[in-house]
Amino acid sequence: MIFFKLHRASLCFKWNGVQKLLQIMRYTAYIFCLSLMSVYADSYSQRISVNFKNVKLSDFLEDMQARSGYSIFYNDQSLEGQIVTISAKDKDLIWILNKAFEDRNIYFYMNGKQITVKDKGGVQQTISGVVFDDQVPPLSLPGINVKVKGTTKATTTNERGEFVISASGGNVLVFSSVGYVTKEIVVGGESKLTVTMQKDLNVLEEVVLTGYSTQVKKDITGAVSVIDANDLKKVQAPNVAQQLQGRAPGVTVTSNNSPGGEATVRIRGFGTINNNDPLYIIDGVPTKGGLNSINPNNIESMQILKDASSTSIYGSRASNGVIIITTKQGKAGDTQLTFDARTGVQTANVDLGLIKNPLEFGQLLWQQLRNAGILTNGNPSHPQYGNGADPVVPDYILAGSSYGLFEGDTRTDPSLYNYNKDSFYQIVKANKEGTSWHDEILSPAVVQEYNLGASGGSEKNRFAISLNYLNQDGVLDYTSFDRYSIRGNSEFNIKNFIRFGENLEVSYTENKGYYYNNGTASSSNNQDGNPIGNAYRIPSIIPVYDIMGNFAATRAAGLGPATNPVAQLYRTRNNQANTIRVFGNTFAEADILSGLTARTSLGFDYTNVNRVNYVLLDLEEAETESANSLTKANVNDISLTWANTLNYKKVFNGIHSIAALVGTEAIKGNGEDFSAVRTTYFSEDPDYMDLNSGTAGINNSGSRYEWALFSIFGKVNYSLKDRYLLEATVRRDGSSRFGSRHRYGTFPAFSGGWRLSQESFMQNQSWLDNLMLRVGWGKTGNQEIGNYNGFNTYRSTLNQSSYAIDGTNNSVTAGFDTGAFGNADAKWEATTQTNVGLDMTILQGKLGFNLDLYNRTTSDMLYQVTLPATQGTATIPYVNVGEMNNKGIDFAVNFQDNTKGGFSYGVSANISAYKNKVVKLTTDESATLLGPSIRSYVWTRSVVGQPLYSFYGQNIDGFYQNEADVANGPSYPGYAGVGKFKYHDKDGNNVIDDNDRTFIGSPHPDFTYGINLNLGYKNFDLSAFFQGVQGNQLLNMVNRWIDFNNQAGNRSLKMLYDSWTPENPDASLPILDANDSRSQQPSSYFIEDGSYLRLKNLTVGYTFPQTALTKIGLKNLRIYLQAQNLFTITDYTGIDPEVTTVGSTPGSTTFGVDQGNYPLAKTFQIGLNIGL
Repeated sequence: MIFFKLHRASLCFKWNGVQKLLQIMRYTAYIFCLSLMSVYADSYSQRISVNFKNVKLSDFLEDMQARSGYSIFYNDQSLEGQIVTISAKDKDLIWILNKAFEDRNIYFYMNGKQITVKDKGGVQQTISGVVFDDQVPPLSLPGINVKVKGTTKATTTNERGEFVISASGGNVLVFSSVGYVTKEIVVGGESKLTVTMQKDLNVLEEVVLTGYSTQVKKDITGAVSVIDANDLKKVQAPNVAQQLQGRAPGVTVTSNNSPGGEATVRIRGFGTINNNDPLYIIDGVPTKGGLNSINPNNIESMQILKDASSTSIYGSRASNGVIIITTKQGKAGDTQLTFDARTGVQTANVDLGLIKNPLEFGQLLWQQLRNAGILTNGNPSHPQYGNGADPVVPDYILAGSSYGLFEGDTRTDPSLYNYNKDSFYQIVKANKEGTSWHDEILSPAVVQEYNLGASGGSEKNRFAISLNYLNQDGVLDYTSFDRYSIRGNSEFNIKNFIRFGENLEVSYTENKGYYYNNGTASSSNNQDGNPIGNAYRIPSIIPVYDIMGNFAATRAAGLGPATNPVAQLYRTRNNQANTIRVFGNTFAEADILSGLTARTSLGFDYTNVNRVNYVLLDLEEAETESANSLTKANVNDISLTWANTLNYKKVFNGIHSIAALVGTEAIKGNGEDFSAVRTTYFSEDPDYMDLNSGTAGINNSGSRYEWALFSIFGKVNYSLKDRYLLEATVRRDGSSRFGSRHRYGTFPAFSGGWRLSQESFMQNQSWLDNLMLRVGWGKTGNQEIGNYNGFNTYRSTLNQSSYAIDGTNNSVTAGFDTGAFGNADAKWEATTQTNVGLDMTILQGKLGFNLDLYNRTTSDMLYQVTLPATQGTATIPYVNVGEMNNKGIDFAVNFQDNTKGGFSYGVSANISAYKNKVVKLTTDESATLLGPSIRSYVWTRSVVGQPLYSFYGQNIDGFYQNEADVANGPSYPGYAGVGKFKYHDKDGNNVIDDNDRTFIGSPHPDFTYGINLNLGYKNFDLSAFFQGVQGNQLLNMVNRWIDFNNQAGNRSLKMLYDSWTPENPDASLPILDANDSRSQQPSSYFIEDGSYLRLKNLTVGYTFPQTALTKIGLKNLRIYLQAQNLFTITDYTGIDPEVTTVGSTPGSTTFGVDQGNYPLAKTFQIGLNIGL
């Protein structure tokens, strides 16, 4: 990765310039809007007001002709005896005529300034034509849906944009397609039509799924972000969560860069100390994760429900937000065949400024020993570098049990070499040039993906199927991810009022190598013992291989305990997790009455995971494995979801719109897992390592679980004149995870919208399309606390509940003991959220804004309060004592336009910010939730009044510059000295101790943002996507290893050349001292600014002209070049500022702590999209 290091001074300078630029833009926008108001004030001024009661239709038409300037032709006989009653204010002529002709056997069509009124009749005629876009020159459009309104007759345009359909005079042909404005044409006397479709710049009328029902986007009163599936596809990733990064305000995504790694998604910050993962709804089926087994290419639409008024319909599982995903469905018309392919190369780089020259490493050791006064015969001494005035790099670092040898030493005779556990004698030459360990484990890697899809059908039967293969080799050697998936969605109509169908995806994934078990709770991708961590710990004097080609490492004395990372990756190359997942649902719908629809859906989510883990002997290590071993594990999990709903929609008197929903949902989940271990294998060939061939260490374990949830819910939407909108939701959940006294929870929500743009005082603002104020309040819950928290559970194990009851030590009798204490009084975590929002769209849909302010509070937060040790080893139950608050703002803006000459452009941006605060942990206000201990220190803690997972330690005021400085400074026995850190005396008692520790940083950002740019010129397209985070701190734990005396191992050039000396009083690090173990304690030294701006994606594409494609039988062909993660602008000195979050339970979660992430790959790809 390429990093641009920006200094604060340059940032300040540039920020001042940005402020001036923003000020100019603000004034320009103000003047621009004023100009627009005047320019557009008359563009739609031809409005007519009418008020007729029981008037002859012919007289009405004469009046319209006189007032509109149109010539209206009609047959007196066909209108004889027809009376019209109509009242309308400020409506255009077409609206008035449609209203007047409603429910009549007449129709009209227009030709320039002429309007012809005719009988509908009943004679069928064949209508043919061609559909074009509105570009210059126009291009024919394949795949446009053409339907006779109110009937089941439909077709689609072919590859030349042509269509043929039968219709009667007066029928209305409806032309529609995603991305284009729907167009209606009344069938008149013409049998051949030329139809022009306009690009849809206004997405307000888009229908979106918001929870068991659909809504028009402009009528949504909650905080909902609608994600364009085309934007997601621009970032090629195996996981849709990674594609989501930076696309929606209020949604934070942290990628796991390992192949097939699960990304961490947070919606509006952290609402609990427990699980913060959102709920995913895929085709109506709920799931909590595992998205790397879902093919992102199948996604048709995505909505993110962020506030409680929109999520409460999902009740107890929705406190962390809901992401609704709908996969591609078949459409009536000719079968469409698509093929998408991409392939490319990934590269990565890690540069931590480590010492590579072994002599420099020796010089650092010598200076440390001299400053500490650790001398032998008046000089420093080291097993490798000797005992002279200066360090000497040896020729050999190891020969048997001897170290620091030179050529000619008989102990280095190759005939003595023996790589055998019983009589191990290894000979390892020193790498005098130095081993660049990160370069040794990083290699360019191939990524490729192929997706074949077909869809089509008729109005009665529709289908969509797809096949997918993804192969992603990791930039770390011997790591990879493969996915094979098939999806089939179908729907069938019976007698126009009954529909049934299914959505099914079956996938098989293989995750191989060291990072094979890399879910969101896994720590393998962020710890100092992984290959990245070992690569910065192991000294460069060690070569990769010994003199016989076997791995070399730290068995040689004086070089620390790190593992050879090349060997680590090689020996784990056969570790893998193979996952089969079957996900989908089958459903049926029936239109019972006009506007009343019943639906039942049975969803299923089955996952089977087989894991294989090999531990091979590593004789070259300082800390060797005692025996090789094989572990095999299997996990089965299945959940069934049965949902039943009734939806009712009705419009009364043209101004009252009501939509009502009632439903039930029953979810049952169960699973089991087991693992078996054998050790001491004769051969380490995987073909000969199986559970029956290990000769020792026989062990196995297993468990099972089940849980259930039953829910009743309802929702009512009301709209008055499309101006005043109200929504009320309630859901009642019953969960098996709680005791009988608190098993059920009720989750209500209310929201309302006021469309100001429909008010009379806004009617004349023709530049304004939509302006709506939204307010919402709701309550949701959280049940992610394990399956049996409400109950005492018991276990029967050999080491904890078995006893030699007969008094002998020959055998034991199995029994039971308490495995976990239950809390029958535990109840739901309750999250209430208030949201105020504003939506505005202007300039005929070209420019849109969305603003949301929210206040989110979680009360009755479930927390494990420590019990006395006398209670034993049973798991502590969760109790309702905590409270947490998040306040924030989400803002999004979007502009898009098409110009003459085939040029189009668009810019969208979003920004979001939140402030997190722990309000209460227990009844004791001083209670502290400690983070995990990392190498003997706890670095994070959560307390009342501070953000969750805040960094905690000593503040550093500088260095002790001389003895007088030490004498006048606070006392710190055993540490304070010239050149050492001068820690801040927080309590002013002139003594440095634990009471001087304080909060030194927060991993929560000030704001996150994303910027998307799109350009198009005729057949060319270009898109660029930027994503960034600002204002968060990171704890750079890597620096503890490379800048201080944390075990023996490699060190940084900064430690050698920028440690304190009298000549370098403003150094970065304290004086070199071999006895110094306290400078590495948690302090402000390790806290860095984690802000960054990244060019996430850059794509250039070309779509071939249809005139050329028709000759070879193709509907469309697009080829593109894409680059991902081209550059990152940051001041962070670690591997990458996007640090993986580890864990999801109290006391185990690390957020913003960098111990060594899988490096982010820069990817270059070529791809093509083909349509047949």
